[in-house]
Amino acid sequence: MKRVRLTSWIVFVGMLLLVAGIGLSESILAEWHQSNGSKGLDKLVVNVDLAAGPTGSAGLTIAEADKLAEKWGRAAAYSARTAAAVSTEDNSVSADVIGVGGRYDSFAHIRLYRGSLLTAKSIEEHSRVALVSARLAEKLFMNRDVVGMKLRLMGSTFTIVGVYEQPDTLLDRMTDDGRPDVLVPITTMVDLDSAVKVATIELEAGPTAVVTGVADAKNALAGIGKQPSRYKIVTYVTEQHWVGQKPKLLLAAAGAAAILLGLRLAAGRLKRSVGLMRQGTATLDWQDAVRRFRKQLAFDAGSLLVLAACAAALYAAIRHRFYVPAELVPDVLIDWTFYRDKWLEWWQSLTAARGYVSSPGELLHERVNMLVTRLTAAGIWIGLPLFWIGVREWAMTSMAPEGRLVRLALFFGGAVLVCAVAAWWAGADYVIRGRELFVLGGLFGLAALMAKSKQNSKSPGRNETIRKGGSNDAEQHL
Repeated sequence: MKRVRLTSWIVFVGMLLLVAGIGLSESILAEWHQSNGSKGLDKLVVNVDLAAGPTGSAGLTIAEADKLAEKWGRAAAYSARTAAAVSTEDNSVSADVIGVGGRYDSFAHIRLYRGSLLTAKSIEEHSRVALVSARLAEKLFMNRDVVGMKLRLMGSTFTIVGVYEQPDTLLDRMTDDGRPDVLVPITTMVDLDSAVKVATIELEAGPTAVVTGVADAKNALAGIGKQPSRYKIVTYVTEQHWVGQKPKLLLAAAGAAAILLGLRLAAGRLKRSVGLMRQGTATLDWQDAVRRFRKQLAFDAGSLLVLAACAAALYAAIRHRFYVPAELVPDVLIDWTFYRDKWLEWWQSLTAARGYVSSPGELLHERVNMLVTRLTAAGIWIGLPLFWIGVREWAMTSMAPEGRLVRLALFFGGAVLVCAVAAWWAGADYVIRGRELFVLGGLFGLAALMAKSKQNSKSPGRNETIRKGGSNDAEQHL
């Protein structure tokens, strides 16, 4: 009993890691996409590299940012960030203040609680208006309904025109509360502090952004007289492909394992049919042998058709064109210096990053990539092996096949429930689609059947009984 209980826990943990690796990863990716506003991840982000220009010389003026947006020819937004004291008559707190310009509302998902967003007119007119977070409003005024009230910021008085909510999600907590506390027109921020420069520019991606996005952004920077080497350009169109395909890789591994199990089951059915026909044709004509074992042969043929249909459906469910950046593909696969240089480049980037201040969007991207990578790796390298070890152990116990199937169904539902609760705790909507459920359900069901097949094939006297039964029937026929 203890062995069965331990084995069941091993199976459940393996299933949980598989479900989490797919479902939680998709939930995190959906939250990442939603947080980037209506443009989603179809954008490029140009960030000032403070390591290349520590005095801020690499930043842009508002005029240069507008010129870059005009040269780009698509939607664009730009911002500057600073930490400043925000105060009222009674309270004062330190806040993360961001000055925004351009189509900023298209590149960020702002959950408005009261009032309105900053308008293009307020940015053009250098208005002293502010959009504050509900959290900051509660700290300053002990109330969220603060539209129309005044606050002091950067030595000037601002009128609050809107209040937005900051979702308390895992991604926000992991980015050190990367969302700003106050949004003001960037024109006003520059008026109050002439040293402020545009540090981040977001550009709507074009149809060829995957291939030429970085080159186009560098050309646009060069076109306004800026050195592209002083800016870090991230193509989120490709990043969402690169990060988003990781849970699909886990799904492909699970589906491939299910297909292999199905092939092994099919081989077992085919082997049994061949064995029956050899046994029958040893004493009978093949037509009589077919009639003699027609039920077994019909069952095996039906099983082969069902398994073939399952394999085709599984293959269709896990098909995915995986994305590999062109810069990661060497001209000659055996050119070891290519891989050496890539490794050195990666290592040097880590060293250089120590002097680089990441923007909120970059921090969010890094955390999403880290979480999705680790969940996927745990599913592939821990979840699948644990599940297979547990199922094989089940096959060696006296547990009935029906009991194994029932437990697998209960474990599957329990794993989905645990992951849904984890997603809720993380502040994300749990995302698991029918395709994922079908592939994982197929893997779990076929593994249980495979264990049953292995146990039955090792049951004493089975083959001998068949042979005896076949001989007696042949003798009666003769």
